[in-house]
Amino acid sequence: MLAFFWSTSGSCAQQAQEVGLGWNEMDATACSLRTVTSADLLGLREIGGEIGQGLSVSPNGRHFALEVHQADVESDTYRAAWFVSGTAMGSSPRDVGDAGDATLFRNRLADGRIVGAWVSDYAKWSPDSQAIVYRKKLQGETQLWMSFTEGGGAKQLTHNAADIEDFYWSEDGSSLYFTTDADRAYFLKARESRYRNGHVYDYDKDWSTIDGQPLYPPYFLSAGQPRVWKFDLVTGSERLATAENLVEFERLARPNPSELNLPKARSPVLSKDRNGVAWLQPDDPERQGQHPPMTLYASLALDGSNPVRCAAKECTGIFDTNMPLKEGLHWSTIDDEILFVRKDGFGYSKRSLYGWRIGDRTVRKVLSTDEWLSDCSITSGRAICFRETPVYPRTVIAIDLDDGSVDVLLDPNPEFRCISIGKVELMEWENSSGYKSFGYLVLPPDYDRDTRYPLVFVGYRARYALRGGVGNEYPVHLLAKSGLVVLVYDKPDIYAAREIYSDPIDIGKARWGPDLFDVSMPLASFDSAIRILAKRELIDPDRVAVTGLSNGIGHVNYALIHSDLFAAAITSSSDFGPNGRVLIGASGDLAREYRRATGAGSYPGPDGFLFPHMSVSLNTDRVRAPLLVNVSDHEHPWALEEVVALEEAGKAVEMVVYPDEGHIKWHPAHRASVYERNVDWLRFWLQDFEDEDPAKSRRYDRWRALREKLAAH
Repeated sequence: MLAFFWSTSGSCAQQAQEVGLGWNEMDATACSLRTVTSADLLGLREIGGEIGQGLSVSPNGRHFALEVHQADVESDTYRAAWFVSGTAMGSSPRDVGDAGDATLFRNRLADGRIVGAWVSDYAKWSPDSQAIVYRKKLQGETQLWMSFTEGGGAKQLTHNAADIEDFYWSEDGSSLYFTTDADRAYFLKARESRYRNGHVYDYDKDWSTIDGQPLYPPYFLSAGQPRVWKFDLVTGSERLATAENLVEFERLARPNPSELNLPKARSPVLSKDRNGVAWLQPDDPERQGQHPPMTLYASLALDGSNPVRCAAKECTGIFDTNMPLKEGLHWSTIDDEILFVRKDGFGYSKRSLYGWRIGDRTVRKVLSTDEWLSDCSITSGRAICFRETPVYPRTVIAIDLDDGSVDVLLDPNPEFRCISIGKVELMEWENSSGYKSFGYLVLPPDYDRDTRYPLVFVGYRARYALRGGVGNEYPVHLLAKSGLVVLVYDKPDIYAAREIYSDPIDIGKARWGPDLFDVSMPLASFDSAIRILAKRELIDPDRVAVTGLSNGIGHVNYALIHSDLFAAAITSSSDFGPNGRVLIGASGDLAREYRRATGAGSYPGPDGFLFPHMSVSLNTDRVRAPLLVNVSDHEHPWALEEVVALEEAGKAVEMVVYPDEGHIKWHPAHRASVYERNVDWLRFWLQDFEDEDPAKSRRYDRWRALREKLAAH
């Protein structure tokens, strides 16, 4: 069992083993409750990666496969393995193979930039449901491996000279198609040439000033097109695909047929028998943009002829085609019903799953929830999904599609049931501009209603409330344990622009136009939330902090420049210096056009309206709150312009640079350090608290000096 495969530092895991409890049998009565620690959060057995994807259900619906990994802070590495478990209640997970080098799972963008977030691969089931195949990286090579449902060890299949990017089972299960870029030797030769001869800087590409490496998008060195191979499972041979093979490969890689005569269709999905198709369609001619209100349609003909429009009011609105259903829309197992997900609730705080039988004028609601559900597959009248809540780590669940009841099929962290955390409530409110916001309010475990607590904002997606917000740097429950109230907020979205526009330039104009919606609306929501919580006599409005990573950095910058609401702040980079992007390069004509269209102006300097509103380096006189910047080495040039300006202006600022990191920090040791430093920083400024650990004495010496500098100004 997985609980015996990797242990954690908590006593609950040991007690569970001692009493011999099964996978789904353990509860809090099996151990003594205790408060959460950093080791509990950092040592979680993770499933679904950063974004909650990677759950593969077998064709016969009896099993599912997933990758499980666990950080080891001491060694600064990860353990990772593939597991298979049954979809029946009481099934035990089986370790079927090591997942290899964890760097395989580093998220890579389309331009080749390594983000850092863990994105789990999907194992792919054989048509007979007896085996899974997956990519595995060992000693610098990424090949295909196979494991069997009943165990028996993992087997390497391919031995290709290039790294495998993607793969598909043939329809008869006798072979595999896979794609590669150029051979590894070709990459090595290009790298060696660059080291010996340098490389010409290309202004239309993104370059790093840290290591000077050009970015290679997938298939860049194979002229932008993948090389397609066929692996024969009987003979064990691999060769380039023939023209006849490519016909099958295209059908497997692009399952939705191109002959559909549905020019307005979005998210088309074929029925299981491939004799029908369902899709979403924006009917309002004035709203045909990126994310307009849409209506559900279906046809029992493969070409989409004689379409039937769902007339129920629930079938028109804002749909979620990313979560929780894996395919956006889903036909039921017997092709008599179409399942879909609407965004509902206050500020779209909830996801509601509905079913529609073609021709009916009504729909039925399966469930509605504010929990994080993702990657759902439909089988035998159930949806097999990932679920995570603000108070419990991710599990695999089965949702009964008849009554909406939920069963837990896999809990990788049963010892978490022995951890006591503070009360969490869904908070919904409206800001002064009339935009609706929501988030999770997390209280200290020993909450006293007669105490007014400091407040910390963590963003910018509420679904990340269990750990540390987007990027997982602000440990919500550790902050609450330290006597801070935490509000994990979901940033308001500009649906009005997305309904009309599809072009990113036009949407950018709305996001970053004179109203600066993307950052002015969060500040308005912060202000309203502070007033509401102060009126509830829950917080002290003079002790409030704001934090942010990625998009959230803009929220912090704007808040520090345009308000006096905050007594402390932390960011995970800095992205709004007038010439910050120049320090790491430009991103081609589109990026330069975007910069001008959104008011940033041309390089160099702030000749538009964006940066005077967003850059702390241009507004040092308006920044009063002490600022901590935890930045990766690959992004620290962005921050230098702003941090140096603040230091020279006598402001309280400290920057910590973490090596070998991207946009999302990857190393377990760095994550532990960021957790600890962020808790210490917020407690120092909001509670006047200093940890007595002698190892931190120099840290507090610096911060006391910053406090004196702040007082002098």
